[in-house]
Amino acid sequence: MVRKIRFDRIIIYIIIYIINLVLYRFFHSHFLFTLFILMTVAPVLSILLVVLFVRKLSVRVSVPYDSVKKGEIMNVQFTVINPSVLMSLDVGINTVIENMFHSKKFENMISLPARIRGEFSADLPLVPTLSGILRIYIKDIQVLDIMGFFSLVKKVDITKEVIVMPDGSVDAPESVSDVSHGMTESEESVKRGNDFSDVNDVREYIPGDRLMSIHWKLSAKKDELMVKDRVSMSDQQLVVVLELAGNDEEVESCVSLAYALAKKYVKDRLYVKLMWWSEGQFEFKEKQLISEENVDEAFAEMFYDKIYSDYDKAKEYMRSIKPEIKAFVRVYSEAGIADAEVVENE
Repeated sequence: MVRKIRFDRIIIYIIIYIINLVLYRFFHSHFLFTLFILMTVAPVLSILLVVLFVRKLSVRVSVPYDSVKKGEIMNVQFTVINPSVLMSLDVGINTVIENMFHSKKFENMISLPARIRGEFSADLPLVPTLSGILRIYIKDIQVLDIMGFFSLVKKVDITKEVIVMPDGSVDAPESVSDVSHGMTESEESVKRGNDFSDVNDVREYIPGDRLMSIHWKLSAKKDELMVKDRVSMSDQQLVVVLELAGNDEEVESCVSLAYALAKKYVKDRLYVKLMWWSEGQFEFKEKQLISEENVDEAFAEMFYDKIYSDYDKAKEYMRSIKPEIKAFVRVYSEAGIADAEVVENE
């Protein structure tokens, strides 16, 4: 497919061609006749060569990592692969780089040479300034013919994705550092094997009860084994609700703060559930966080959602859709500044 025709060069070439033809008719020079033949054959040859060349030409893009931190330099390598005996000094790679989470993208034309029967690679350094899924997409490659009359385009479909995580420079605020009221048993359960339950009663030991349920202090006082009768404590887990509302800067600050909070709570061995409102699926997404790897996985999944404009949407939907969750930590933006608060879900 022809993308760009250089009409200025074609017109100039035609003018020179006509002048040479007129001069030949007037002088009958062998040199002018040879030049006339060459100027007649050259455009046809140029077209044939570029068609054959582009047909075998291919390109490759590679990124040496699956995720990076915001602000880190990442090198994206582009490689032009040419198995033919032809060559070109200017192979244009039409590249789109898009942050899917923030819906930001820009196009860039990367120019590389194509070696005879070889490969040529070059690195493009990128510094992501926003968290999200960075999608690198090659739309097509284009080659200018030898005469420079037009660019021939070859469609390709190559995509690479890199997860851009918050840089971790935001500290968790002290105002929400003590939100674990009633979380003592949850904290203990996490340390002893992810048994997320709460004590409902204490009774005598029955053969078959797990040793981890034995109440050792009470057993020592009564001189007989006593065990903790546990029930589910899903209503008492620590819930972090992240608002994905606002402009890019506001959402980015909220994401960074929520990431710092999640990392802190996990390090403190708290049982955490991260929640956010998904506009695309019109529901709350929930991810249980037990390790720092869980935190990265949860945010990577969240980055496939979209930002919305209603600042209080998640808070209001928590009241109507999730009334069973009595309290949660809300991460939101106010006056362009990210903050966190404990919300009682009445």
